[in-house]
Amino acid sequence: MLLVTTWFGSFLLEDGKAVRSRPFPKEPDAIAQRLALVEEWKVLEEERDLMSGLDEVFVTEPRLERAGGNLVREPPPFLNPEDFGYDRSLLHEAMLALARRRMRKAVGPDDYLAQAVAAYDDLAEISNQLLERLREWYGLHFPELAKIVDGEAFAELVAEHGDRGSMPIGSMESVGGPLGPEDREALMGAAALARDVSRQRRRLEAHIDARIRELAPNVRALAGPLVGARLIALAGGIEPLARLPASTVQLLGAERALFRHLREGTRPPKHGVLFQHPLIHRAPRWQRGALARALAGKLCMAARADAYTKRYIADSLKVVLDESVAEARKTHATPPPPRPRGAARRRAPRRR
Repeated sequence: MLLVTTWFGSFLLEDGKAVRSRPFPKEPDAIAQRLALVEEWKVLEEERDLMSGLDEVFVTEPRLERAGGNLVREPPPFLNPEDFGYDRSLLHEAMLALARRRMRKAVGPDDYLAQAVAAYDDLAEISNQLLERLREWYGLHFPELAKIVDGEAFAELVAEHGDRGSMPIGSMESVGGPLGPEDREALMGAAALARDVSRQRRRLEAHIDARIRELAPNVRALAGPLVGARLIALAGGIEPLARLPASTVQLLGAERALFRHLREGTRPPKHGVLFQHPLIHRAPRWQRGALARALAGKLCMAARADAYTKRYIADSLKVVLDESVAEARKTHATPPPPRPRGAARRRAPRRR
Protein backbone atom coordinates (compact mmCIF):
# COMPACT_ATOMS: atom_id res chain seq x y z
CA MET A 1 0.00 0.00 0.00
CA LEU A 2 1.00 3.59 -0.62
CA LEU A 3 0.80 6.16 2.16
CA VAL A 4 0.01 9.69 0.96
CA THR A 5 -0.47 12.81 3.06
CA THR A 6 -2.27 15.86 1.65
CA TRP A 7 -3.37 19.12 3.24
CA PHE A 8 -6.67 17.58 4.33
CA GLY A 9 -5.56 14.16 5.62
CA SER A 10 -3.48 11.00 5.35
CA PHE A 11 -4.56 8.10 3.14
CA LEU A 12 -3.56 4.54 2.33
CA LEU A 13 -3.97 3.91 -1.36
CA GLU A 14 -4.20 0.70 -3.33
CA ASP A 15 -4.39 0.91 -7.13
CA GLY A 16 -4.90 4.67 -6.81
CA LYS A 17 -7.96 4.35 -4.53
CA ALA A 18 -8.14 5.20 -0.83
CA VAL A 19 -8.77 2.11 1.29
CA ARG A 20 -8.10 3.73 4.67
CA SER A 21 -8.07 7.39 5.62
CA ARG A 22 -7.40 9.65 8.56
CA PRO A 23 -8.81 13.06 7.59
CA PHE A 24 -7.70 16.17 9.43
CA PRO A 25 -10.16 18.21 11.51
CA LYS A 26 -12.00 20.80 9.46
CA GLU A 27 -10.45 23.69 11.38
CA PRO A 28 -7.83 26.05 9.87
CA ASP A 29 -5.63 26.06 12.99
CA ALA A 30 -5.61 22.26 13.23
CA ILE A 31 -4.67 21.90 9.57
CA ALA A 32 -1.98 24.59 9.92
CA GLN A 33 -0.53 22.76 12.93
CA ARG A 34 -0.18 19.54 10.94
CA LEU A 35 1.30 21.31 7.94
CA ALA A 36 3.85 22.95 10.24
CA LEU A 37 4.84 19.52 11.60
CA VAL A 38 5.28 18.24 8.05
CA GLU A 39 7.56 21.21 7.29
CA GLU A 40 9.65 20.26 10.32
CA TRP A 41 10.00 16.70 8.95
CA LYS A 42 7.98 15.17 11.75
CA VAL A 43 5.66 12.18 11.44
CA LEU A 44 1.98 12.87 12.12
CA GLU A 45 -0.13 10.79 14.46
CA GLU A 46 -2.50 10.06 11.58
CA GLU A 47 0.39 8.62 9.58
CA ARG A 48 1.59 6.46 12.46
CA ASP A 49 -1.94 5.17 12.95
CA LEU A 50 -2.26 4.15 9.29
CA MET A 51 1.16 2.47 9.25
CA SER A 52 0.63 0.49 12.43
CA GLY A 53 -0.13 -3.15 11.82
CA LEU A 54 1.14 -3.19 8.23
CA ASP A 55 4.18 -5.21 7.24
CA GLU A 56 5.13 -3.04 4.27
CA VAL A 57 4.15 0.51 3.38
CA PHE A 58 5.41 2.56 0.47
CA VAL A 59 5.83 6.31 0.85
CA THR A 60 6.66 9.18 -1.49
CA GLU A 61 8.31 11.46 1.10
CA PRO A 62 11.76 10.89 2.63
CA ARG A 63 10.28 12.25 5.84
CA LEU A 64 8.29 9.04 6.33
CA GLU A 65 11.27 6.71 5.95
CA ARG A 66 12.11 7.22 9.62
CA ALA A 67 8.70 5.73 10.47
CA GLY A 68 9.46 2.56 8.51
CA GLY A 69 8.17 3.42 5.06
CA ASN A 70 9.81 2.29 1.84
CA LEU A 71 10.55 5.27 -0.38
CA VAL A 72 9.39 5.20 -4.00
CA ARG A 73 10.25 7.81 -6.61
CA GLU A 74 6.91 7.91 -8.39
CA PRO A 75 4.67 10.96 -7.90
CA PRO A 76 1.64 10.41 -5.66
CA PRO A 77 -1.79 10.31 -7.29
CA PHE A 78 -4.03 13.35 -7.07
CA LEU A 79 -6.77 13.28 -4.46
CA ASN A 80 -9.63 15.71 -4.90
CA PRO A 81 -10.49 17.38 -1.57
CA GLU A 82 -14.14 17.84 -2.59
CA ASP A 83 -14.50 14.06 -2.77
CA PHE A 84 -13.74 13.91 0.97
CA GLY A 85 -15.94 16.84 1.96
CA TYR A 86 -13.25 19.57 2.10
CA ASP A 87 -13.69 22.96 0.46
CA ARG A 88 -10.75 24.84 -1.02
CA SER A 89 -11.66 27.93 1.00
CA LEU A 90 -10.61 25.92 4.07
CA LEU A 91 -7.16 25.54 2.50
CA HIS A 92 -6.95 29.32 2.10
CA GLU A 93 -7.78 29.88 5.78
CA ALA A 94 -5.33 27.17 6.83
CA MET A 95 -2.50 28.75 4.82
CA LEU A 96 -3.22 32.11 6.46
CA ALA A 97 -3.04 30.44 9.87
CA LEU A 98 0.22 28.74 8.86
CA ALA A 99 1.67 32.10 7.75
CA ARG A 100 0.76 33.60 11.12
CA ARG A 101 2.52 30.71 12.88
CA ARG A 102 5.62 31.28 10.76
CA MET A 103 5.66 34.98 11.57
CA ARG A 104 5.36 34.34 15.30
CA LYS A 105 8.14 31.77 15.10
CA ALA A 106 10.37 34.14 13.13
CA VAL A 107 10.51 36.62 16.04
CA GLY A 108 13.12 35.52 18.56
CA PRO A 109 15.30 36.88 21.37
CA ASP A 110 17.77 38.25 18.79
CA ASP A 111 15.11 40.62 17.44
CA TYR A 112 14.21 41.94 20.89
CA LEU A 113 17.88 42.44 21.66
CA ALA A 114 18.39 44.38 18.42
CA GLN A 115 15.46 46.67 19.23
CA ALA A 116 16.80 47.21 22.75
CA VAL A 117 20.18 48.26 21.32
CA ALA A 118 18.49 50.66 18.90
CA ALA A 119 16.41 52.11 21.74
CA TYR A 120 19.56 52.52 23.85
CA ASP A 121 21.26 54.47 21.05
CA ASP A 122 18.15 56.66 20.67
CA LEU A 123 18.08 57.36 24.39
CA ALA A 124 21.79 58.18 24.37
CA GLU A 125 21.30 60.73 21.60
CA ILE A 126 18.23 62.25 23.26
CA SER A 127 19.97 62.38 26.65
CA ASN A 128 22.98 64.20 25.20
CA GLN A 129 20.76 66.72 23.42
CA LEU A 130 18.66 67.39 26.53
CA LEU A 131 21.70 67.82 28.77
CA GLU A 132 23.39 70.12 26.29
CA ARG A 133 20.26 72.26 26.03
CA LEU A 134 19.83 72.26 29.81
CA ARG A 135 23.41 73.41 30.43
CA GLU A 136 23.03 76.24 27.94
CA TRP A 137 19.60 77.24 29.26
CA TYR A 138 20.46 77.06 32.97
CA GLY A 139 23.82 78.71 32.27
CA LEU A 140 21.97 81.99 31.76
CA HIS A 141 21.09 81.87 35.46
CA PHE A 142 23.96 79.91 37.03
CA PRO A 143 26.81 79.23 34.56
CA GLU A 144 29.24 78.17 37.30
CA LEU A 145 27.27 75.01 38.10
CA ALA A 146 28.38 73.30 34.86
CA LYS A 147 32.01 73.55 36.04
CA ILE A 148 31.20 71.79 39.32
CA VAL A 149 28.95 68.91 38.25
CA ASP A 150 28.07 67.42 34.90
CA GLY A 151 25.77 64.91 33.30
CA GLU A 152 22.95 63.40 35.31
CA ALA A 153 24.11 65.08 38.54
CA PHE A 154 23.64 68.45 36.85
CA ALA A 155 20.10 67.57 35.79
CA GLU A 156 19.35 66.16 39.25
CA LEU A 157 20.35 69.38 41.01
CA VAL A 158 18.36 71.59 38.66
CA ALA A 159 15.30 69.33 38.85
CA GLU A 160 15.33 69.25 42.65
CA HIS A 161 16.34 72.81 43.53
CA GLY A 162 15.93 75.07 40.52
CA ASP A 163 17.15 78.43 41.79
CA ARG A 164 20.87 78.87 42.44
CA GLY A 165 20.14 80.10 45.93
CA SER A 166 18.66 76.71 46.81
CA MET A 167 21.62 74.70 45.55
CA PRO A 168 23.36 72.61 48.28
CA ILE A 169 26.84 73.60 47.15
CA GLY A 170 27.59 76.50 49.46
CA SER A 171 27.41 80.18 48.74
CA MET A 172 28.82 81.26 45.43
CA GLU A 173 28.68 84.57 43.67
CA SER A 174 27.38 84.08 40.16
CA VAL A 175 27.45 86.28 37.08
CA GLY A 176 24.14 84.82 35.87
CA GLY A 177 20.91 86.71 35.63
CA PRO A 178 17.88 86.38 37.88
CA LEU A 179 15.42 83.51 37.34
CA GLY A 180 11.70 84.22 37.36
CA PRO A 181 9.14 81.78 38.76
CA GLU A 182 7.82 80.72 35.35
CA ASP A 183 11.31 80.19 33.92
CA ARG A 184 12.27 78.29 37.06
CA GLU A 185 9.32 75.91 36.69
CA ALA A 186 10.07 75.32 33.01
CA LEU A 187 13.75 74.65 33.72
CA MET A 188 12.97 72.21 36.51
CA GLY A 189 10.59 70.31 34.21
CA ALA A 190 13.20 70.06 31.46
CA ALA A 191 15.81 68.96 34.00
CA ALA A 192 13.48 66.27 35.35
CA LEU A 193 12.95 64.98 31.81
CA ALA A 194 16.72 64.85 31.17
CA ARG A 195 17.24 63.03 34.48
CA ASP A 196 14.53 60.46 33.71
CA VAL A 197 15.95 59.80 30.25
CA SER A 198 19.39 59.18 31.76
CA ARG A 199 17.94 56.80 34.32
CA GLN A 200 16.00 54.90 31.69
CA ARG A 201 19.17 54.64 29.63
CA ARG A 202 20.95 52.99 32.55
CA ARG A 203 18.04 50.60 33.12
CA LEU A 204 18.03 49.67 29.44
CA GLU A 205 21.78 49.04 29.55
CA ALA A 206 21.24 46.65 32.46
CA HIS A 207 18.47 44.93 30.49
CA ILE A 208 20.76 44.49 27.47
CA ASP A 209 23.45 43.04 29.72
CA ALA A 210 21.01 40.54 31.20
CA ARG A 211 19.62 39.49 27.81
CA ILE A 212 22.99 38.96 26.12
CA ARG A 213 24.21 37.08 29.18
CA GLU A 214 21.51 34.50 28.44
CA LEU A 215 21.71 34.62 24.65
CA ALA A 216 25.45 34.87 24.00
CA PRO A 217 27.59 34.60 27.15
CA ASN A 218 30.80 33.93 25.22
CA VAL A 219 30.37 36.95 22.96
CA ARG A 220 29.51 39.10 25.97
CA ALA A 221 32.61 37.97 27.86
CA LEU A 222 34.90 38.90 24.96
CA ALA A 223 33.23 42.00 23.53
CA GLY A 224 31.29 43.39 26.47
CA PRO A 225 27.48 43.67 26.63
CA LEU A 226 26.97 46.70 24.39
CA VAL A 227 29.53 45.87 21.69
CA GLY A 228 28.40 42.24 21.66
CA ALA A 229 24.75 43.25 21.37
CA ARG A 230 25.55 45.63 18.51
CA LEU A 231 27.40 42.87 16.66
CA ILE A 232 24.41 40.55 17.03
CA ALA A 233 22.05 43.29 15.89
CA LEU A 234 24.17 44.17 12.84
CA ALA A 235 24.52 40.51 11.83
CA GLY A 236 20.79 39.85 12.24
CA GLY A 237 21.05 37.36 15.11
CA ILE A 238 23.46 35.12 16.93
CA GLU A 239 23.29 32.33 14.32
CA PRO A 240 23.90 34.71 11.37
CA LEU A 241 26.82 36.15 13.35
CA ALA A 242 28.19 32.64 13.90
CA ARG A 243 28.11 31.98 10.15
CA LEU A 244 30.09 35.10 9.26
CA PRO A 245 33.85 34.95 8.59
CA ALA A 246 36.18 36.88 10.85
CA SER A 247 36.94 39.45 8.14
CA THR A 248 33.25 40.37 7.94
CA VAL A 249 32.84 40.53 11.73
CA GLN A 250 35.82 42.87 11.87
CA LEU A 251 34.10 45.35 9.52
CA LEU A 252 30.53 45.16 10.85
CA GLY A 253 29.36 48.74 11.19
CA ALA A 254 31.89 50.11 8.66
CA GLU A 255 29.88 49.39 5.52
CA ARG A 256 29.97 52.97 4.27
CA ALA A 257 33.74 53.20 4.54
CA LEU A 258 34.09 49.81 2.85
CA PHE A 259 31.85 50.83 -0.07
CA ARG A 260 33.74 54.11 -0.36
CA HIS A 261 36.98 52.16 -0.56
CA LEU A 262 35.58 49.92 -3.28
CA ARG A 263 34.08 52.80 -5.21
CA GLU A 264 36.72 55.52 -4.86
CA GLY A 265 39.87 53.65 -3.92
CA THR A 266 40.25 55.23 -0.48
CA ARG A 267 41.97 53.45 2.37
CA PRO A 268 40.07 50.34 3.50
CA PRO A 269 38.55 50.41 6.98
CA LYS A 270 40.31 48.45 9.71
CA HIS A 271 37.35 48.02 12.05
CA GLY A 272 33.69 48.82 12.45
CA VAL A 273 31.77 48.69 15.70
CA LEU A 274 34.75 46.87 17.25
CA PHE A 275 36.37 50.29 17.60
CA GLN A 276 34.14 50.78 20.68
CA HIS A 277 35.96 47.93 22.43
CA PRO A 278 38.57 49.25 24.90
CA LEU A 279 41.20 46.96 23.40
CA ILE A 280 40.86 48.77 20.05
CA HIS A 281 40.11 52.41 20.81
CA ARG A 282 42.80 52.64 23.50
CA ALA A 283 45.46 51.19 21.21
CA PRO A 284 47.73 53.31 18.96
CA ARG A 285 46.34 53.94 15.51
CA TRP A 286 48.83 51.65 13.74
CA GLN A 287 47.98 48.68 15.99
CA ARG A 288 44.21 48.81 15.67
CA GLY A 289 43.94 46.77 12.49
CA ALA A 290 45.92 43.83 13.84
CA LEU A 291 44.11 43.94 17.18
CA ALA A 292 40.71 44.09 15.46
CA ARG A 293 41.61 41.04 13.37
CA ALA A 294 42.62 39.10 16.46
CA LEU A 295 39.47 40.09 18.35
CA ALA A 296 37.18 39.33 15.40
CA GLY A 297 38.62 35.84 15.02
CA LYS A 298 37.96 34.97 18.65
CA LEU A 299 34.49 36.52 18.52
CA CYS A 300 33.61 34.23 15.62
CA MET A 301 34.54 31.21 17.72
CA ALA A 302 32.59 32.59 20.67
CA ALA A 303 29.49 33.18 18.52
CA ARG A 304 29.62 29.63 17.13
CA ALA A 305 29.82 28.22 20.64
CA ASP A 306 26.84 30.36 21.72
CA ALA A 307 24.78 29.46 18.66
CA TYR A 308 25.46 25.73 18.36
CA THR A 309 27.29 23.97 21.19
CA LYS A 310 26.07 26.20 24.07
CA ARG A 311 29.41 25.67 25.80
CA TYR A 312 31.16 28.41 27.75
CA ILE A 313 34.63 28.73 26.23
CA ALA A 314 35.28 32.43 26.84
CA ASP A 315 38.03 31.83 29.41
CA SER A 316 40.16 29.78 27.02
CA LEU A 317 39.46 32.26 24.20
CA LYS A 318 40.66 35.12 26.40
CA VAL A 319 43.96 33.35 26.99
CA VAL A 320 44.53 32.89 23.27
CA LEU A 321 43.38 36.45 22.60
CA ASP A 322 45.87 37.85 25.12
CA GLU A 323 48.66 35.97 23.36
CA SER A 324 47.56 37.31 19.97
CA VAL A 325 47.34 40.84 21.36
CA ALA A 326 50.82 40.62 22.84
CA GLU A 327 52.20 39.34 19.54
CA ALA A 328 50.45 42.11 17.57
CA ARG A 329 51.76 44.81 19.90
CA LYS A 330 55.26 43.40 19.59
CA THR A 331 55.07 43.18 15.80
CA HIS A 332 53.61 46.68 15.44
CA ALA A 333 55.53 48.36 18.23
CA THR A 334 56.50 51.36 16.10
CA PRO A 335 54.36 53.28 13.59
CA PRO A 336 54.95 52.58 9.91
CA PRO A 337 56.77 55.22 7.84
CA PRO A 338 54.43 57.90 6.49
CA ARG A 339 53.37 57.79 2.89
CA PRO A 340 55.13 60.29 0.62
CA ARG A 341 53.32 63.55 0.15
CA GLY A 342 51.27 63.93 -2.94
CA ALA A 343 51.01 60.19 -3.47
CA ALA A 344 48.20 59.56 -5.90
CA ARG A 345 45.24 57.66 -4.66
CA ARG A 346 44.43 54.45 -6.37
CA ARG A 347 41.03 54.77 -7.93
CA ALA A 348 38.88 51.76 -8.52
CA PRO A 349 37.87 51.24 -12.16
CA ARG A 350 34.33 52.26 -12.93
CA ARG A 351 31.91 49.66 -14.08
CA ARG A 352 29.98 50.40 -17.23
